Amino acid sequence: MRASLIGSHLNYFNMFFIVCMFIFPHLPEINGTSDSKHVNQTPFFIIRETGESVEREINCSHNIPNHDVILWYKQDEHKALKLLGYLNVKFVNLEEDVKGKISFGGDARKQSSLTISNLTLKDSAVYFCAARLAQC
Repeated sequence: MRASLIGSHLNYFNMFFIVCMFIFPHLPEINGTSDSKHVNQTPFFIIRETGESVEREINCSHNIPNHDVILWYKQDEHKALKLLGYLNVKFVNLEEDVKGKISFGGDARKQSSLTISNLTLKDSAVYFCAARLAQC
């Protein structure tokens, strides 16, 4: 019942921002296997008004040995995944078009948090994280 109420308010007022997060498995290694139980993402969803920010509230953690890169993706209403950037241990690498809008923090060997500033309706999307081995 609550979900449909929120949806009707979104359609009527067109002023809220919703972020949905799902567990995204760590990227497959050479053998093609994946084990999503080691990557966790919280919270499941966030609701904010436009103009507000989501500051370090979207969190990704893992316990996969030797995985020291966390990648962040956005999936909008068109269903295409867009790489936002990645955290390599503690070094942030953002895609050019999200600089100033998106930031990451943490230590990718265990966890990362995502910040999205000055929310607009275009920011309403599903955000994913993934863990992988560092590439030399």
